[in-house]
Amino acid sequence: MKIPDFTFGAEWSLLELLCLGLITEEEQTAFTELVRSGSLDWGMLLEQALRHKMLPLLALHTLMAEPGTAVPRRVQDHFRAVIDINRHKRTIWYPEAHKIIQFLGEKNIQVLGRKDVAFESRLYGGNSSRRFGDIDLLIHPKDRDGVLAALPELGYQPGLFDWNTQQLAPIPRQHLMIFRLNPDHLPVHSRLTGDPIMQWLEIDFANSLTWHGSEYDVPLDAAMAEICYEPVVGFPGMEIPCLTPPFQFISTVLHLFREAWFERWLEWEQDVDLTKFSDVIRLWRVYEADLATSAFAQLLEQFKIVEPMVWVLEHLDRTFNMNTVDTLGLNGRVSEEWLFSGRASGKNLFRWQGSMRERLYTKNRQTLFAAMEESA
Repeated sequence: MKIPDFTFGAEWSLLELLCLGLITEEEQTAFTELVRSGSLDWGMLLEQALRHKMLPLLALHTLMAEPGTAVPRRVQDHFRAVIDINRHKRTIWYPEAHKIIQFLGEKNIQVLGRKDVAFESRLYGGNSSRRFGDIDLLIHPKDRDGVLAALPELGYQPGLFDWNTQQLAPIPRQHLMIFRLNPDHLPVHSRLTGDPIMQWLEIDFANSLTWHGSEYDVPLDAAMAEICYEPVVGFPGMEIPCLTPPFQFISTVLHLFREAWFERWLEWEQDVDLTKFSDVIRLWRVYEADLATSAFAQLLEQFKIVEPMVWVLEHLDRTFNMNTVDTLGLNGRVSEEWLFSGRASGKNLFRWQGSMRERLYTKNRQTLFAAMEESA
């Protein structure tokens, strides 16, 4: 593992180090030296951390580096507040996720944690350094109606929090249409909490590891046939049922691919961010013994998902100096042209310029796509 270069400045390198997980002594030393250098532009760093949903992660590790006067006092005070708020959210968020899983389980509906619900403790140490958003859960398509019927019993309804009224508002019609046309997720369900800090909770139920109409498919019967239980740090006896590491990795990579490859996510400014890559990197490094195997590579072949998996992993290797594609024996499986493509409307492809690092770093990503021609 090579330490990130300084092509885009020390501030960006600091965020890339956080993505790696600061697992090795070399990574920890490099991070600490940068924080203590006194040369960082904290305005720029905070802006990028916000864009990439990494503010709690940056806050915690900066404070742990004991920066002294190298970090402005007001920045340190803000970081302490960020961590305090995230810790408070965690005390509400995890018990709620666990309650929902148990409640639906009593109705014979299998529910698994996904994304941060599944790996916040294992990959991020359960120290409130990962940003908490909606509660991401996975169900089988056959259970969609059962979940929809049960959610009102827990106080949930289709809706989004309205900051102006401090109440739940109906989901906009155009958003509901997207859910109807793409039934790989249930419409967002929310409830008010009465808590002054975490005022509402949202649940995102997925019922696919890919997306509706995708040429790629991972049967949930296979993915959910065997599960594992992740202990939740700070909650003795609480465990979250999850996919096994191979399927958890597949799910996380395909989630990144979907949002990076389809044009509509770019239009919504939700296509790629460092946190999505951080999740993949940490999964690989923590579960490498389960993933860096010929059996896992054969699993990708079996489900015919080599192309999207390699699309993500090739960009990950080039950006973060890793070696996942070679380790899995998947070199040369996708073309350079396809690596820098995406799906526009219909079946048209579009092209984007520059490296994935440039795409992540650039604030106005539309400029990378402006000169591209669609092709059939």
